[in-house]
Amino acid sequence: MVFPKTRLKSMEKNGKKFNVYLVEFENAVFGFFFEEENWKIGTLAIAIPKTNLTVASSTVILGYKNANLTRILAEHLASKFRKIAFSSVFIYLENDIHTSKILLELAKSIEV
Repeated sequence: MVFPKTRLKSMEKNGKKFNVYLVEFENAVFGFFFEEENWKIGTLAIAIPKTNLTVASSTVILGYKNANLTRILAEHLASKFRKIAFSSVFIYLENDIHTSKILLELAKSIEV
């Protein structure tokens, strides 16, 4: 039995620690984004990557806080890994541009 690959990446900005915990399966990737040590499920989105026959697509499945950011992160992971991607975002400030930039920067720093 092959277990999924996991990794934890962190970034500290403005005195706060932001994390992404990634679980990579053969056909999908899950990215859990959260601040400090709050390992909680937040707003959840799913995205499928663009293929030769289909266009990229994403939707929010659960929650409403930071829904746009959650979709963007799912789309980024789907594009980067070329797999189905789920993203969960649990942060306290809703629609904070600085936090959004930090989480996007954190997502871009993930290596395939």
